[in-house]
Amino acid sequence: MTLSKTCSPNCRTPPAAKPSSAPRKRCGTPSTMSCVRPPFSPENSSTKTDYQPSNSDFGRRACDPRSKKSTNQTNMTTTEPDARSVDRFLRELDVRIRARYPLIAINTYEEDRVREALIDLVFQERHKEKPLYIWSRPAGLQKVFDPKEGILQNPVSVGDTEDPEGVLGFISEQKTGLFLLCDYAPYISPYGQEDPLLVRRLREIAWKLKSTKATVLFVAPNFPDLKTLEKEITQIDLELPKEGEIEESIELQLENLRSSGLAIDLEKETQGALLQSLLGLTAGEISNVIAKAVISCNGLNRESINVILEEKKNVIRGSGSLTYVHPEPASNLGGYRALRSILERAAYTFSPRAKARHVEPCKGILLVGLPGCGKDLCKRVASSITNRALLDLDFGSIMGEGGGVIGSSAMSIKRALSIAGTIKGILGISEFEKAVSGMKSSNKTDGGETARTISYLLNWMQDNKDVLVFATANDVRELESEQFRIGRFSYIHFVDLPDMEDRSEIFKVHLKKRELVPEQFDLEKLVDKSKDFSGAEIEAAVKDGVLEAFIDGDRPAETRDILKAVEGITPTAQMMSEKIEEIRKWARNNIKGAAGRTGSQAIGGNRGDRVYEF
Repeated sequence: MTLSKTCSPNCRTPPAAKPSSAPRKRCGTPSTMSCVRPPFSPENSSTKTDYQPSNSDFGRRACDPRSKKSTNQTNMTTTEPDARSVDRFLRELDVRIRARYPLIAINTYEEDRVREALIDLVFQERHKEKPLYIWSRPAGLQKVFDPKEGILQNPVSVGDTEDPEGVLGFISEQKTGLFLLCDYAPYISPYGQEDPLLVRRLREIAWKLKSTKATVLFVAPNFPDLKTLEKEITQIDLELPKEGEIEESIELQLENLRSSGLAIDLEKETQGALLQSLLGLTAGEISNVIAKAVISCNGLNRESINVILEEKKNVIRGSGSLTYVHPEPASNLGGYRALRSILERAAYTFSPRAKARHVEPCKGILLVGLPGCGKDLCKRVASSITNRALLDLDFGSIMGEGGGVIGSSAMSIKRALSIAGTIKGILGISEFEKAVSGMKSSNKTDGGETARTISYLLNWMQDNKDVLVFATANDVRELESEQFRIGRFSYIHFVDLPDMEDRSEIFKVHLKKRELVPEQFDLEKLVDKSKDFSGAEIEAAVKDGVLEAFIDGDRPAETRDILKAVEGITPTAQMMSEKIEEIRKWARNNIKGAAGRTGSQAIGGNRGDRVYEF
């Protein structure tokens, strides 16, 4: 490998890319490279002018004079943490290509952004002599960029390359070039089983290409971990668009709207809310949801944000492992005084002022406690108190994705955490102890798939700075200490059965929900008779009492109705007293420095919630 003359042998930072002196022959984008949707005009639109949404300038800045930052201005050596995701991707790709990495797999759903990024790359001084080819099974291999002619408006097809093996034969004879193979992974690893012929072919090509200036690039949503080729193939991710990219996209969309004569009513605050509502989406999804909002609202205004958020929920739900959860007002949570204080403290750590003071953001909260004590409700209240979006992670869906194909679960968790990291909200994980179980037996049961997936989650939790993880657990006796250690959770909060004061608050909440006046009930008697009740059991008693009153003459519920329902319920705490005491014992032995709300170090009895802070 030849080192650049501008870089010392010990330097690890590549020299800044020089602007190309050759004229940039780029007056448009051929159909195979286009990521802009065709114009559309809905029949029921009341506007006379058709609106053509732009696909948000992601990777297209070089050919758009309105763009703030052209490709020739891109600094390939920037290391700013908030740099545009496509810039960071190009920098990593540039380094690997020049280091003669022969096979590079790009994990992303955004094939269009990859294509546009590669067009930007081949106009860089270091790569301007390399042709760019793109392969797909239907079209075969096509040359889309030529060093002498620039972007080819009519891509040149290479004969006999539709077959996955045939295209490798052509590539193996080339001395220079970038070869992007789209959706090639299913041929290398059909149904999770490696194809020995293609694997061997790729290994031989990898050896050969190291002495050339040719590089093979694979792009797929989930490129498999190929054990046989793990030393030959390196993987990189194209992250979702960052705030700066989305902001530039919004500016372009606004210019398009103005030129189309559509209404724009966006104050600075509203424009900021619009930007936040688009975080966590791909470039194509951003284009789609903005287009829907424009058509639904005949322009962009505050109402458009609600349209975008609703569509965003559908998009996130389509990921299969994440669900957007509506926040719950704090007034709907009875008791939990210590937890409310924790959530308020956590919210402060994410403020701009805290960042300026170098305050570390709260990494996470682990809520440990007995079933039926409202832990899931606490997650929704956390979203309300911290004013951050709540995404629930379904770990069961992640482990079941791909039908058992090795590597599919690991890629699914990466995709889910990427979305959560971009949105910068709350990641909810219910029954955390079940989600992280199975690491020890994984190598025997599923080839290590569970262990790899859980390890990725735990490592992400360690490095994460933008997402508040809110995990809940019932029976945590099987948890390993490293799974909830300092650095992954800022707070571990033990939830015992509600005490008398908390039970009174919970009764009030559920009576008010049913438009009943708590002051008209004998709360002292209800609290006394509901000893050992969880929050869920108190709610059940109120529901049953309301039903009893309705059946008995369609009348409002009274104290006697609720009392009758209370007497008909045997609390879980009495049926599972031994198990509950074991959980309390686990908390005493594993969570150090505990202090209850009364100052007691002991855990037990009906003393309300406990907080343990690291």
